[in-house]
Amino acid sequence: MIRKLLTALCCLAAFTACTIDYYEKGEGDYSSMQGDFAMVHANNDKKIDYADLDNGERLYLAEPLAKTWVDKADALYRSMFYYKKNGSSIEVVSISQISEIGIIIADTLKKRKVEVKTDPLKLESIWVSKNKQYLNASIYLKTGSATDENAMHSLGLVLDSVHLNKDKTTVVYMRLYHDQGGMPEHYSVNTFFSLPLEKLPVDSICLTVNTYDGKQTKCLSIK
Repeated sequence: MIRKLLTALCCLAAFTACTIDYYEKGEGDYSSMQGDFAMVHANNDKKIDYADLDNGERLYLAEPLAKTWVDKADALYRSMFYYKKNGSSIEVVSISQISEIGIIIADTLKKRKVEVKTDPLKLESIWVSKNKQYLNASIYLKTGSATDENAMHSLGLVLDSVHLNKDKTTVVYMRLYHDQGGMPEHYSVNTFFSLPLEKLPVDSICLTVNTYDGKQTKCLSIK
């Protein structure tokens, strides 16, 4: 059974360097705004016309909004959706695309002689979306102005093992791969990532993250 689970995980695995987007929380005039993870929909004109929040609510934009990262019509994009509700209308503050993080099995990296890098970062929170479709994380990365134009943070998930419990439930143990990638560590910026759970054939996840305060492991049910 464990071998079948690992095979299924291999089929959905795609480990790549993430392009990191940074986020700022609203203050001042936007202190009453809300921020939610969402799947936003681009219409036939490649403009965002509505957002499906992780809590199951759908919000329609009064005016479709164009974003440079929307490259396909009639498509969904994982996003951080900041907005204000004014009665029945929605005022969009910002919409930023979120990286969907990839997975690779640790033995695969070992065979490729790839080092599993776990450079420290600050972990704010990890949670499962209310609709059970995503594992979400909020982290802080240290960054600054790099002299090397190729400097870039890289993130991924390394699958170490899958454990079958006595009650026939399964738990997957993973580590967060983080390569500082030559980026300076002058100040911290907030960023997010999501892991799609639809095809993940396990009942819970235990994720270990190396932070500036030491290693932290968070275990969450995804069923």
